[in-house]
Amino acid sequence: MKVKACLDKISSALDKICGVMIVIMIGAMVIITAAQIVCRIWFTALSWSDEVTRYLLIWSTFFGATCVYRHGGNISITFVQNAFPEKVSKVLRILVHAICLVLFAVLLYYGCMYTGKLTKTATALPIKMKYIFVCIPVSMAIMMYHAFVMMLDEILAKPSAEKEVKG
Repeated sequence: MKVKACLDKISSALDKICGVMIVIMIGAMVIITAAQIVCRIWFTALSWSDEVTRYLLIWSTFFGATCVYRHGGNISITFVQNAFPEKVSKVLRILVHAICLVLFAVLLYYGCMYTGKLTKTATALPIKMKYIFVCIPVSMAIMMYHAFVMMLDEILAKPSAEKEVKG
């Protein structure tokens, strides 16, 4: 159980780091967009602001997906799961996390292949595009970890007394 507690702490830490990164990126997007508006009105428009904002949006979207998955905020069809007894429902939840784990692994693999092949630089910034799109494999690795931990949670969870009476 110490291993499970350690896995949970790492998952929580990753979730907090992603949450902080999202707040920072969205804050930067607001500041950059405001600066672009001010510069357009009174000075010369910033040539790089649109591109930076777009890349921050990409990163915040992928890291936001890790937080949503970790907290179970993704769209799900619960009436099918609730129609079954608790033991079958538990197996279905484990199966869903296992399928997600495989999907994230596939996306991690192809994300690494894609970013490895990118050689172009950004239009307005002297940044290689592979550094922009590295958020795909990084976020997939984080979601794989969350899926593994959540699957272990389901496997090791004991049924509650209320659910046993219902089933």
